[in-house]
Amino acid sequence: MISEFPLFVFTTLAGLAAGAYAVSAVFPVQGGAAGEGGGAAGASGEGARKRAWLFPLVCLVLLGLGLIGCLFHLARPAMFLNALANPTAGIAQEAYLSIVFGVLLVADLIVAWRKGAVLRPLRIVGAVAAVALVLVMGNAYLASAGVPAWTSWQTILLYLFGDLAMGAALLAAFDNALLGRSGYAVASAVLSVLAALSCALEAAHFAGVGADMVLLAAGAVIVAVGAALQFVAKSGKMPAKTAAWAAFACVFIGVAIARYGFYAACML
Repeated sequence: MISEFPLFVFTTLAGLAAGAYAVSAVFPVQGGAAGEGGGAAGASGEGARKRAWLFPLVCLVLLGLGLIGCLFHLARPAMFLNALANPTAGIAQEAYLSIVFGVLLVADLIVAWRKGAVLRPLRIVGAVAAVALVLVMGNAYLASAGVPAWTSWQTILLYLFGDLAMGAALLAAFDNALLGRSGYAVASAVLSVLAALSCALEAAHFAGVGADMVLLAAGAVIVAVGAALQFVAKSGKMPAKTAAWAAFACVFIGVAIARYGFYAACML
């Protein structure tokens, strides 16, 4: 297992939550996935409104699980508050933005629970915090002089497009009705293509500095398969639920494999 495994857990799960929430500001999700016959029909309107709280709850759980990984990155988790005292440290900046994002998720959850609806301005503010968190994650490694393979502009793209692609794919798995919206289907597939490209660009950089690029290249291929599945889902040639979950599985697994390979560079 890589020494940076706790950070791998943090950036993957918290990044998934941030990516999903950011994309949801443009393509709001309902309360849950539709059945096999979903697609444009989607879940029933009344049932979706009653479950409007489910999406912010899922994001909050993913963020919380990721933060547990962040805590275990420290040799002594109890010293976490001390780490916050240095605002220039990457882990402190990630913690600050995670707290802001988490508070906004709680607010969204409460509003959705009480009103059964999404407060769009709140979700937009939360999306800004989510994107800022993703960028800070990437910048923390870009600024790491100890690992040459990490200090490249490709690192920012790897995190940004990887998280947005995972998040967009999760939205369709969560709410199959999104597949009936052409704008969403194209946007999600394009984000997956960009994520695959960012993995390939990082793999090329790794190869150039003598680091192992196999997992990054493998991740690029798997994410590309996910993008292809999203285009198939748009065509309606597969049941909506099957296509959505298959695409999400490919994008998530591909990004996770690439990110694992990224962290493995610190073992050289």
